[in-house]
Amino acid sequence: MAEADRMDEVDVHPGVHRATETDETQVLRALYGEPDAGGIFRGPDENGEEGRA
Repeated sequence: MAEADRMDEVDVHPGVHRATETDETQVLRALYGEPDAGGIFRGPDENGEEGRA
């Protein structure tokens, strides 16, 4: 059986290409703010200051 013969078994929903989950970068920015120069999301430490390495 060829792949083309099995097309009725695949998801052909018009929105199949859309993401179903929130982008990870959006979630990290919401939790920790902007990343540092190295691209690490650190967020504030227990003193409320920007996190350090």
